[in-house]
Amino acid sequence: MDETRKAAVSGALLSQRSRANRERIWTLIQQRYLLSDWLTEQLIAERSDGAHNPEFIGLLYLLYALRDRLTFDFVTRVLPERGEGKLVTRGDVLDWLKQCAPAEPQIERWTESTRVKLAGSILTALRDFGVLTGKQKKRVARPLLPLGVAEALLRILIAEGYRGRDVVVDPTWRLFLRTSPEVVATLAALAADGRIRFEKVGATVVLETPAEWEEES
Repeated sequence: MDETRKAAVSGALLSQRSRANRERIWTLIQQRYLLSDWLTEQLIAERSDGAHNPEFIGLLYLLYALRDRLTFDFVTRVLPERGEGKLVTRGDVLDWLKQCAPAEPQIERWTESTRVKLAGSILTALRDFGVLTGKQKKRVARPLLPLGVAEALLRILIAEGYRGRDVVVDPTWRLFLRTSPEVVATLAALAADGRIRFEKVGATVVLETPAEWEEES
């Protein structure tokens, strides 16, 4: 990651004229997206196939949502209930912020204009990541979940200590609007690709992943 930082602030990766601006942007990128060395390497690898590469966009979205709890909760709790193709408005996000306020005291201190701006930013980000469609009227869409992104999501869960059935039912999968049966199908696809071992018979889940995943954080 040190080499990547040097390339960024020197101008090899970031094109801003001012070194101070390049350092500021690098800090924001690191805070938002660079959780570990392997994720950084995967982001760089996926970006090499272009900024519109579905694997790159999906990985950016996953890391964005994991670092933004309000967005995470809005997507995983509100959008699945709304349903694919249904309209989502700024008012829906504002209502969600109001519901979150008792548990998130800082929300109560925000001005109305701040809440409105945040709501608009969340909707715009979700549209850019493919979770919503439409410029003026935004509707729920099912974002792509390429196998590489699914593997990264699984790897993060394993590093956090989740195992077996807890992995299948973890709400992080709902960032991609996947139900538990669809998660099972995704894990089976990863197994068929030779990346993991996975079996599910009734309520019994057998999940084996590379040993190094358990040592990461």
